[in-house]
Amino acid sequence: MPKPFAPKHWRMLQTDSDSQALLESELGLDPIVASLLIQRGITTPQEADAFLNPDMSRMHDPFLLPDAEVACARLKTAIASREKILIHGDYDGDGVTSAALWTRYLRALGADVDVFVPHRARDGYDMRSPFIEKARAEKVGLIVTTDCGIQRIDEVEMAREAGIDVIITDHHTPNASGAIPAAVAVVNPHRSDSRYPFADLAGVGVAFKLCEALTRYLGESVPNFRRGFLDLAAFGTITDVMPLIDENRIIVKHGLEHLQNTRKPGLRALIDTSKYADRTLDAYSVGFGLGPRLNSASRIGETQIALDLLLTKDVQTGFDLANQLEAMNNERRAVQEQIFQEAMSQASLFDLADTRCIVVSGAGWAGSVVGIVASKIVDRLHRPCIVIALDEESGRGRGSARSIQAFNVFNAINQCKELLQEYGGHAHAAGLSILTNQVDAFAKRMNKIACKQLTEEDCVPVIDVALEVDTEQVSARLIEEIEKLAPFGNGNPEPTFVSKSARIHEIKTMGQDQKHLKFIVAAEGVNPNDKVDAPWWNRGDLADILEAGTSLDLCYKPKFNHFNGRRTIQFIIEDVRPADW
Repeated sequence: MPKPFAPKHWRMLQTDSDSQALLESELGLDPIVASLLIQRGITTPQEADAFLNPDMSRMHDPFLLPDAEVACARLKTAIASREKILIHGDYDGDGVTSAALWTRYLRALGADVDVFVPHRARDGYDMRSPFIEKARAEKVGLIVTTDCGIQRIDEVEMAREAGIDVIITDHHTPNASGAIPAAVAVVNPHRSDSRYPFADLAGVGVAFKLCEALTRYLGESVPNFRRGFLDLAAFGTITDVMPLIDENRIIVKHGLEHLQNTRKPGLRALIDTSKYADRTLDAYSVGFGLGPRLNSASRIGETQIALDLLLTKDVQTGFDLANQLEAMNNERRAVQEQIFQEAMSQASLFDLADTRCIVVSGAGWAGSVVGIVASKIVDRLHRPCIVIALDEESGRGRGSARSIQAFNVFNAINQCKELLQEYGGHAHAAGLSILTNQVDAFAKRMNKIACKQLTEEDCVPVIDVALEVDTEQVSARLIEEIEKLAPFGNGNPEPTFVSKSARIHEIKTMGQDQKHLKFIVAAEGVNPNDKVDAPWWNRGDLADILEAGTSLDLCYKPKFNHFNGRRTIQFIIEDVRPADW
């Protein structure tokens, strides 16, 4: 069989028999669950118990966050004196959910609150001087940033000079020099002096924790606060692709339950119009179903639409806004696919033997979707990628970077700062602004940095395999045991299995434009007909290359498929190889 796609390395994860035996005896765990926990670095009964029982009682003390008590004191004063408070959020799902959380919560406490979320193109990312000028004109006394602000040193100084206090709540990396804005409080677990035991909160996670601290500071009910806002906290944490471990796991585990039964009209309408009303919500359905619809507001239209959805208390308004988001999401998909095809055409011109970082750019590309396109290119080519949308009128470009595990793209971009106008982000995702005439120099510099840091092996995609089994060994009980490790996502991936020499009865394409592939796999006793559906998403292009009637080694995730009241087992394909590879 030819190799029509990038070869992947199937890495078998190891377990430790002594640790596995200890978990089995101490906690009464199934051997498979014990083995999967060890593969996640969880080796003691205490760690395993915390992971399998992510109870709210295990949440960390919010007052360990830097400046938490100072922020609470300033907020208490502003609430008591009816001082005008202005919330500044961000335009993505994390920024919008955190802005909604702050606004709903402070209004419930009787505060005088207004809120602003930026338009991607018109306002740009983070707090800017026009926002400060507007706040001064409106006699704002206190600005609270959420999911932004950690690098806005000049803007915070501008606010101070205008007599406006600022509280920054953020989770992004502070300035490379270590300098932080001279705000009243800078609440960020990534501060170098932070004592908080878990740094990887989302922006909405930081907001949730500081609001919980304020709840305690004011003597209000913490359980009531959590019941009211865990749905928003979980939504933003998932859409920002934060690692679902430690405190994030607790927030998402309980937040999904609250989201399933949310009484917020906008969220309820979003769930209904997205056709998730009769399905159990998990991290996947939020990350790939609900989240993209909420994010489509800023990618196609006004971010305010998403915020209004989360703030509305009217059922009909909620449905009207949810329907707008549905239409925007459909438009976003079409725009994204066109740019992806054009970007891949550029990327195909690179010699991958000499290219470790891919930088592509195009005039007229929508800057709102280049981050998604960059992610898709990384998935396809397994190299860090930066996609830049060029504006011919202004002579500037706005880019989004996505990376692989072995490459800190934020650090690399920081080494190119003299070529950029602005930049910010994380180790594996970043944004930047650049003059068009600097793009070529930037691309060469980024590739040079990547070539020094990344080996050829780093650029081969790796699939971590938990178990090798015969197809006949996959059972409902096995999948039920695996589900005890949910919620799955970044930092806690669903286990992947390998089955060798699986017989393929049939191969067909499915979905819009026939872009997906489906195998019908022989698996005696797994389903009533001794066959398993095995979809391979976005690989319909292989339909004319792969042949039915052959045997393949399958790399897949076993899952339940619920349809028409029936539960069957399916294999979600990650990769295949010929049986004689």
